[in-house]
Amino acid sequence: MQLEVKINLILHATENEKKVFEELENNFQIEQSEFQVEEVSGHFNNPILLISSKLKRKTAQNFISLFFSKMKKEEFDDVFNYVEDYVTSSGLNLRISKQKLMSGILALSREDTIKINISTPVYVKNETKKIYQELMRK
Repeated sequence: MQLEVKINLILHATENEKKVFEELENNFQIEQSEFQVEEVSGHFNNPILLISSKLKRKTAQNFISLFFSKMKKEEFDDVFNYVEDYVTSSGLNLRISKQKLMSGILALSREDTIKINISTPVYVKNETKKIYQELMRK
């Protein structure tokens, strides 16, 4: 199965880049070398880091397994049961709290997030729910 996971986050000057990479590695076994880091200037010329990674095949599958195993049961159930609400044309889009992850807690959030996009080909539109639910179970 073709599988791809994209991870995107923004770090501001006040955030500890080293700590963020440590937590990503501890929680998801993704090494810092697997991320691309781009520095841009903010509104007041403060440095902002745009961090991204694209995982494929086995690495993507390992991430998905770890990700869903660390999710709170009620949040997992919500995503699993209403997966079509989280799927766009680009895949399954989830956002987790960056701050809670720094404490080792994986929690869905809408603010200060790490964006996770999980995509796999869906050839028959009405099979979307089934395909993404199968991915979540692995």
